[in-house]
Amino acid sequence: MPDHSAAVRAFHEAIGMELPDSPQLPPIAVQALRQTLLQEEYSELQAALAAGDLVAIAQEAADLLYVTYGLCLAYGIELNPVFAEVHRANLAKTTGPRRADGKQLKPADWQPPDVASVLVQQSKASFDV
Repeated sequence: MPDHSAAVRAFHEAIGMELPDSPQLPPIAVQALRQTLLQEEYSELQAALAAGDLVAIAQEAADLLYVTYGLCLAYGIELNPVFAEVHRANLAKTTGPRRADGKQLKPADWQPPDVASVLVQQSKASFDV
């Protein structure tokens, strides 16, 4: 499976974007840019969905993922381990009830993902070099 985070990192490095080595809030200007890019891509995906254009839906969904990976890298977050933790927690929902519209709900004993621990590990890893 391709490493999308590494691909997006390579692009950002090629264009000279500063990428922190550990999770942190970037400068306000970077935060604003990332929010704008995310909103633009989401709006484009919404338009593609409204138009029922399957090719545009695929492209805009990929663009939204690309910008999301870029956002995380700009914040010093390696998304793959975070995604794995969220996936682990989501798999624990499979024993819960299902809403009429098909949404899988959390069972009573469900525990949310421990993203904070993942970010702590990423912070520690940047000092173990």
